[in-house]
Amino acid sequence: MFFKNRDKGTWEGIEKAAVMGTNFVAHTIVGLVLGYYTDKWFGTSPWGLLGWLLLGVVAGFKTMYHDAMKVSGTQSLKSATKSEDAAKADKDKDGGHGGARDA
Repeated sequence: MFFKNRDKGTWEGIEKAAVMGTNFVAHTIVGLVLGYYTDKWFGTSPWGLLGWLLLGVVAGFKTMYHDAMKVSGTQSLKSATKSEDAAKADKDKDGGHGGARDA
């Protein structure tokens, strides 16, 4: 019963949240494994593990941030500036009419 009352938008949101969480966990686990084997190979315990774990967590947060920006439809400042520049270039190409033509 619980599952029948959900619309398509709700399921898409749940799916995207699950993918974001899974990606974060995967990045963290990869960092742990790389750190463990780095320490085992070079004998640098615990620094390799801590370093790679930190990199994995940072990579996970970065991926989660980018996915959240895609979901919310907002862009970072750098991407927004590029979009504004592209819009200005299109406007200039049309002669400043913004795509409207004189009759």
